[in-house]
Amino acid sequence: MPRELIHPVNPNLDVPRNFNLPYSVGVKADGLIFLSGMTAIDSATGERKHGTAASETADILSNMAEVLDGAGSSLANIVKANVFLHSLLEMDSFNGAYRRFFPDAPPARNVSGVVLNSGMKVEIECIALAGGEDGSRRERSIIEPKNPLLNNSRRHNRPHSPGVRAGNLIFISGMVPLDPVTGETRLGPTAEQALVVLNNMAHLLESNGSSLNRAIKLNVSLANMLECDSFYRVMRKFFPADPPACTVVGMQLSNGHGVEIECVAAA
Repeated sequence: MPRELIHPVNPNLDVPRNFNLPYSVGVKADGLIFLSGMTAIDSATGERKHGTAASETADILSNMAEVLDGAGSSLANIVKANVFLHSLLEMDSFNGAYRRFFPDAPPARNVSGVVLNSGMKVEIECIALAGGEDGSRRERSIIEPKNPLLNNSRRHNRPHSPGVRAGNLIFISGMVPLDPVTGETRLGPTAEQALVVLNNMAHLLESNGSSLNRAIKLNVSLANMLECDSFYRVMRKFFPADPPACTVVGMQLSNGHGVEIECVAAA
């Protein structure tokens, strides 16, 4: 399988080269483009562009659109975005800017509160269909759960989709514990929250012809890393044999959630 590096048409957006960093802006492989995390850069000078969470988001997505366009793709081809905020208190400001770039059929998404480099407030990475002949093997479509109470995106008018199918892969947005009977947040011990999330994730996958048994990779965010063992005990019940790849990290989580899980699965 060939591997092709992405080089921005505008050299000011080639952050790794301009700041002497040991990675590429992006890599194209098997009909997909994987872009490195992008922070706000002035496209006219190549310098970092500090601002509000909203202004940095707009700058990042404008530059991301330019990089993808130069590679034969577009923002509309993004299947999964990972967003890193310096503070989750900026969520509303971030969403206000973000939704302008994805008015219809937004990608799957995960938002985490983290420590960012150089005083930046926002960083975004993504996976997108390559477009053209490279991406023609994969059709992009939105997936939703059969239970509408679990469609957090639609019920709360959020600028992300529950999941996106791209060819033979399904990318699921970060899921928090929602009661399938009421649609409301189910707070409680981390183990109970993890149980709810994985049950709901199973429902979403089964609603679209897949299952947890077809999970390839889980990314798990915990509000308290001391709860790692209790999470693993729950995970073991869902994956008693041949479990998926998994990364567990401690991050800021919103609204008192103890756990959030995103997933890539085979369709």
